[in-house]
Amino acid sequence: MAKKKIKEMNELIAYDNPDSELFDIEKPDEKQYLAYLPALFTTASLPFRNVNKTVFERKGSNGISLKLTSPTNVPFGRYGRLLLSVLTTHAVLEKNKMGPVLLEYHKLSDLLTEMQLPKSRGKDIKEQLECFSNAAFSFTQKVTELKAAYLFEEIYDKNNFPKQDIIVTTHSTGNIRFTEGVQYKEADDGSGDKKSFAFKIILSPEFAAFCKKHAVPINYTVYKSISSAIGKDIYAWLVYRNNSITEPIFVPRHKLVEQFNPVDDAKNDNQENVSYFRILENIREIKEKYYPELKVTIDKGGEGITLYKSPAPVLSKDTRYALITSDI
Repeated sequence: MAKKKIKEMNELIAYDNPDSELFDIEKPDEKQYLAYLPALFTTASLPFRNVNKTVFERKGSNGISLKLTSPTNVPFGRYGRLLLSVLTTHAVLEKNKMGPVLLEYHKLSDLLTEMQLPKSRGKDIKEQLECFSNAAFSFTQKVTELKAAYLFEEIYDKNNFPKQDIIVTTHSTGNIRFTEGVQYKEADDGSGDKKSFAFKIILSPEFAAFCKKHAVPINYTVYKSISSAIGKDIYAWLVYRNNSITEPIFVPRHKLVEQFNPVDDAKNDNQENVSYFRILENIREIKEKYYPELKVTIDKGGEGITLYKSPAPVLSKDTRYALITSDI
């Protein structure tokens, strides 16, 4: 069947809507902003909500598993994702390629202004900053490929390598701190309304280097507008995958559920159906409102979805966008 000719991977795929030209989310006078995310976090990301845990694990695509650790609580939710994007953007833009990156904000409201959030979200962002302050992430990846044996003749006896193709599995691991330190002052005048100020955030050298090498440009205006955490994850993944697609890719439903909305018991068909339906709802909304150029189809039998090469919504040096840090 034709479906067997489509390369099966663990990635996300989206829904095709022939009426997408009817949707125009960019207002003529609305300024669009560019930011970055670590590529790893478009594959496996933060928990959707506060899990009140010091360890959180999630499986992603391409054989990747992500583990977040923190002595207090791991970062989470939509505001954790927005803060991660801002931290990543500063890391990417920093000219010092080897050392830590220092971010300074006179007041918490300055950080909120950069994130384009109202002052009422100060408590949420401060909470996420505290989560990131002592947190780290580790990842493991196992990629299996079929290769011609002669490419690896150095690991065999001379002139005695197999004539047939061999299976080569690459094992990769990493452990990275988000920050080296976070400091701020708090003024208490007895009224119960404490004022936070003099923020200093030092991004770790390994996090900065990781972001410089593995960052994905996103439309921050769109990313911020997507209200749900799962919607943000799916949008970021679609933007990331679009950069490397050369042929149609089929993704089965169980891989989508495992990556974007895992259920407690994979054998519970009802749970998986609900999870899959929610993923499809978000894909449709993203295509209709935020990424109309996306070329996608959904298998009518509910087996999965297929993604096709689509115009990239944003490039790293796209002149249509202002960097999120440019107005600070």
